[in-house]
Amino acid sequence: MSGSRYEQLKAARRSKEWLARAEAEINGLISDLETDVKGGVQGGIKAPPKPADVLAEHRRAHRMGRPAKIAVDSERQAFVAARFDTLTFEQIAREVADNFPPERRVSLSAIHRWWQKARAV
Repeated sequence: MSGSRYEQLKAARRSKEWLARAEAEINGLISDLETDVKGGVQGGIKAPPKPADVLAEHRRAHRMGRPAKIAVDSERQAFVAARFDTLTFEQIAREVADNFPPERRVSLSAIHRWWQKARAV
């Protein structure tokens, strides 16, 4: 080491102070880690949350109200879906009325609502 004895002593004191601060910081981190570990053990290990698609399916199964007429009738659903690209909603409603008995007919607004939901997915 070059320099006077006084300079060497000053450098050693600065190093000692730096090491003391580093030691205090390390001790604080160790204390935080120990607290976290103890808290985790006391709280127990929680099961991972269910995936969003599982939760959505569960909610869908328990939704209030009636499901859409088109959604519960696969034949009618395929019939309507096959005409979306070529016909207007009004024309689709007329074709449904021409091809299905009165209890299986759907309105123009029902077709539009079902189309919006199908498009959103």
